[in-house]
Amino acid sequence: MGLFDFLKKSDKKQETVQLQSKKEANIAKIKQYIDIPESITDKVTDIDKITINKDLDVESRVNELMKIYESLTDDQKRTREGRYVIVHIAEVCFSERWIEDAFDNFNFAMQFKDTVGNPFLHLRLGQLNYLVQNKDKMHDELSRALIMAGKAIFKDEDPKLIEMVKSILKEPEDGSWAEYEGQDWAITK
Repeated sequence: MGLFDFLKKSDKKQETVQLQSKKEANIAKIKQYIDIPESITDKVTDIDKITINKDLDVESRVNELMKIYESLTDDQKRTREGRYVIVHIAEVCFSERWIEDAFDNFNFAMQFKDTVGNPFLHLRLGQLNYLVQNKDKMHDELSRALIMAGKAIFKDEDPKLIEMVKSILKEPEDGSWAEYEGQDWAITK
């Protein structure tokens, strides 16, 4: 392909991919699926306030949350305490559609011990993959969220997401889409 071929404008229109969602961080959902480490309970109120403070721009909220992360000990930064703060940073980015930053932070959160299998994190990664049109990864992540937490994880999310997952997964015999037996994700909380 020559340079001029590369620079030719495509006649195809780029499909705009949107998700129906509120433009605010979902702290209640985070707390439902991510435990608050006891050692940082004194910081949780500040973390929550910063996360949802619309008087601050996204960059200011992320910077304030990073200050809290940086205040943690080195051990805390590598364990659930650090993960808790990073998930809030990721959620701020996700809610404001800072897609690349949300990806970076949710992927970083997945690197923490006992995190893979957390339905909330798989849900958000599935949604982000939907937004960038990576359908294979989207189906994988959203399927993990559904298998781990059942239909409840999709509450307050765009209804098309669960329909897409249902279209590729075999429906349970009882039709309930509850948590699949044997899928204990409590360790990832």
